[in-house]
Amino acid sequence: MSTVELRREIKKAVDRLPTERLLSLADYVDFLNRPPLVRRVKAAEKEIAAGKGVNWRKVRSDV
Repeated sequence: MSTVELRREIKKAVDRLPTERLLSLADYVDFLNRPPLVRRVKAAEKEIAAGKGVNWRKVRSDV
Protein backbone atom coordinates (compact mmCIF):
# COMPACT_ATOMS: atom_id res chain seq x y z
CA MET A 1 0.00 0.00 0.00
CA SER A 2 1.42 3.38 -0.96
CA THR A 3 1.66 6.32 1.41
CA VAL A 4 -1.12 8.14 -0.43
CA GLU A 5 -3.43 5.12 -0.15
CA LEU A 6 -2.60 4.69 3.51
CA ARG A 7 -3.37 8.36 4.23
CA ARG A 8 -6.73 8.03 2.43
CA GLU A 9 -7.64 4.96 4.46
CA ILE A 10 -6.70 6.71 7.71
CA LYS A 11 -8.77 9.76 6.78
CA LYS A 12 -11.77 7.54 6.01
CA ALA A 13 -11.39 5.79 9.36
CA VAL A 14 -11.20 9.14 11.17
CA ASP A 15 -14.38 10.31 9.43
CA ARG A 16 -16.19 7.21 10.76
CA LEU A 17 -15.14 7.80 14.39
CA PRO A 18 -17.73 8.97 16.89
CA THR A 19 -17.19 12.53 18.15
CA GLU A 20 -16.23 11.43 21.66
CA ARG A 21 -13.28 9.40 20.30
CA LEU A 22 -11.81 12.30 18.29
CA LEU A 23 -10.25 13.97 21.35
CA SER A 24 -8.45 10.77 22.25
CA LEU A 25 -7.23 10.40 18.69
CA ALA A 26 -6.03 14.02 18.65
CA ASP A 27 -4.00 13.37 21.83
CA TYR A 28 -2.42 10.27 20.29
CA VAL A 29 -1.52 12.10 17.06
CA ASP A 30 0.05 14.88 19.14
CA PHE A 31 2.07 12.23 21.01
CA LEU A 32 3.30 10.71 17.75
CA ASN A 33 4.42 14.11 16.46
CA ARG A 34 6.64 14.85 19.47
CA PRO A 35 10.37 14.51 18.99
CA PRO A 36 11.86 11.43 20.63
CA LEU A 37 12.71 11.81 24.32
CA VAL A 38 16.43 11.21 23.79
CA ARG A 39 16.64 14.08 21.31
CA ARG A 40 14.75 16.41 23.68
CA VAL A 41 17.03 15.51 26.61
CA LYS A 42 20.16 16.11 24.53
CA ALA A 43 18.82 19.49 23.40
CA ALA A 44 18.05 20.42 27.01
CA GLU A 45 21.52 19.38 28.18
CA LYS A 46 23.05 21.49 25.43
CA GLU A 47 21.02 24.53 26.52
CA ILE A 48 22.00 24.02 30.16
CA ALA A 49 25.67 23.79 29.18
CA ALA A 50 25.26 27.07 27.27
CA GLY A 51 24.00 28.75 30.44
CA LYS A 52 20.38 28.94 29.37
CA GLY A 53 17.53 28.12 31.68
CA VAL A 54 16.64 28.94 35.28
CA ASN A 55 18.05 27.30 38.37
CA TRP A 56 15.28 25.30 40.01
CA ARG A 57 16.20 26.75 43.42
CA LYS A 58 15.15 30.18 42.14
CA VAL A 59 11.81 28.79 41.05
CA ARG A 60 11.10 26.57 44.06
CA SER A 61 12.40 28.09 47.25
CA ASP A 62 10.26 25.78 49.43
CA VAL A 63 12.16 22.64 48.47
